[in-house]
Amino acid sequence: MSKDGLRASHPKGNKRKLRKFYSRQNELIDAFLGAEDEERAQALDDIKNGPKVKFAVNASFVVNFCLFVIQLYAAISTGSLALFATAADAFMDLVSSCVMLVTSRMAKRPSVYKYPVGRTRIETVGIILFCALMTTVAAQLIIESGRALGAGPQEDEPLHIIPLCFVGAAIFSKGTLFLYCFFLRRYPAARVFMVDHRNDIAVNIFGLVMSVTGSRFVWWLDPFGAICIGLLILFSWAANAFEQVWLLVGKGAPKEFISKLIYMTVTHDTSIRKVDTCRAYHAGERYYVEVDIVMDESTPLKISHDVSQSLQRKLEGLSAVERAFVHVDYEDEHDVKEEHKPLHQSQKKRRSIREILLWGKKETTEAQANIV
Repeated sequence: MSKDGLRASHPKGNKRKLRKFYSRQNELIDAFLGAEDEERAQALDDIKNGPKVKFAVNASFVVNFCLFVIQLYAAISTGSLALFATAADAFMDLVSSCVMLVTSRMAKRPSVYKYPVGRTRIETVGIILFCALMTTVAAQLIIESGRALGAGPQEDEPLHIIPLCFVGAAIFSKGTLFLYCFFLRRYPAARVFMVDHRNDIAVNIFGLVMSVTGSRFVWWLDPFGAICIGLLILFSWAANAFEQVWLLVGKGAPKEFISKLIYMTVTHDTSIRKVDTCRAYHAGERYYVEVDIVMDESTPLKISHDVSQSLQRKLEGLSAVERAFVHVDYEDEHDVKEEHKPLHQSQKKRRSIREILLWGKKETTEAQANIV
């Protein structure tokens, strides 16, 4: 729809909200149209750009290792707490890469009898454990920096140029890899390293500035910078852990993804009359999907089996889906809640804040009405 059409259809509408709404609708339509060939398109795209993504991942790992060595050398040479903080951040990035590599390989190893549905959730567990380690290191760094602040100014040390130049070269390497990963950001692995490089550039520049100014001008800027970096590490990884926990709990999929699943189900076969239920929830990084379809009660078992089996495989072809379960029914008049044991107990409706605030006023009004 053109801008003139938008103005004519919604003369009093908010332009920004209308633009956002129609952009989301266009993205949803594109997702519907591309759902049929998503698996094939993803395979072709992996063949074309897979080596580039692999190079980005391997180069990022090498640069993270070199950055840690350089940061550790610079921190020991200068005695700067801010550089120690950046070295700790670089070390944690290196360890996180190793943890993700190990957990991803473990997740890909099949064990049909011990782990019938796979071990992909071990990646999420590994991230949570690593977040706990990162927050512990950040807390210890904050404590040591606080002690340095309490101890007061120390003897002035000469400015070490060579270690600081090494840190500058490492920051430049990070910037180059950030640009490379930025152009490959549609791939999850490259996007993760893009965000990592972006954060490392900001943290390392801040740590370098705090180290130089703390050693040459104001002594407390160095431990203060270390505390700031420690707090950044603490809160960022704690938020990451909190997000990963909800993925293990079983957070539901967004409405746009549910709509995409319903569209794929309805258009899968002409024998599918209705979609009774469609659920999608996290079981780790990817989704488990449950779909109940309605077919005619006279449909032969062979046809209903083949249709549901092909639909299940079609849904599992989506990159965001781990497993799909398709249930066939012949009517949709039954209560969906009776299909499984209830997971939630019925509770009384909670009062809103407005009702709580107006509760005394309501009682007074009722009492006056009774008197009258």
